[in-house]
Amino acid sequence: MVPDAPTLGSMLDDAIARLEHAGVPGARREAEALLAHVLGRDRGVVVARRRDPMPPEAAEAFEALLLRRERREPFQYLTGEQEFFGLSFLVDSRVLVPRPETEGVVEAALALPPPKGGRVADLGTGSGCIAIAVAVARPDLEVLAVDASIDALDVARENAARLGAAERIDLLLADFASLPASRDGSFDAVLSNPPYVAEEEWEGLSPEVRDHEPRIALVPGATGLEAYGAVARAAARLLRPGGALVVELGFKREAGACAAVEGAGFRDLRVLPDLRGIPRVLVATRP
Repeated sequence: MVPDAPTLGSMLDDAIARLEHAGVPGARREAEALLAHVLGRDRGVVVARRRDPMPPEAAEAFEALLLRRERREPFQYLTGEQEFFGLSFLVDSRVLVPRPETEGVVEAALALPPPKGGRVADLGTGSGCIAIAVAVARPDLEVLAVDASIDALDVARENAARLGAAERIDLLLADFASLPASRDGSFDAVLSNPPYVAEEEWEGLSPEVRDHEPRIALVPGATGLEAYGAVARAAARLLRPGGALVVELGFKREAGACAAVEGAGFRDLRVLPDLRGIPRVLVATRP
């Protein structure tokens, strides 16, 4: 080995220092995971083999990804994937990175449960994580996944195909506030993780979110509550009598979301907390 050739350890140490300087949380863990991704190895193996020489092609690829992470691009966009509900989803800058909190929407939907052969709609599907997770868990259901972004629907289509759910998911390019009347009264459940970040909160978000994730999927308007009314009104049309609406709640959005859902005619509202005890999912029934 050439004495000055970089090793895995020297590359890691340099990467950790650079990510720390850039303010990346968990810089050591991320540097190790990023190098493991580039080498196609387990993170533990990479850490244990610090003295191994760094292949030149891998060093070039690692440097390119490291530069992107220094600019605070989300780690998931660099690797191109994110786990959600036990499934691996493709993600990039066209869609939000699926969050663990959103799994609560899937759990609540599956606990309802929709009848065998029932129909479920996911409004604002993004990567398709909610719709696809439900379709994989319940192969008997028909699922409609709606988004106003053709780029997001392309990602959802890729994910549905790779996860074996393409035949059971109908992807629709549309604003869910103006869905065709032919869909009215035909669904057993309507699910949504709507945008809920207020305008004034936007600048305070982490650079990963503020500078890289699609703003339209995060900020619905000045108050952060605007999308709840649109989702509730659409759900009131789409659902059969007795059908359920399941929506994710943003931080401190419980009261406003409940008011919007009640205003659309829903009853029997229930708010479910996440693992930290924060109100996270709202479930309501169409009379």
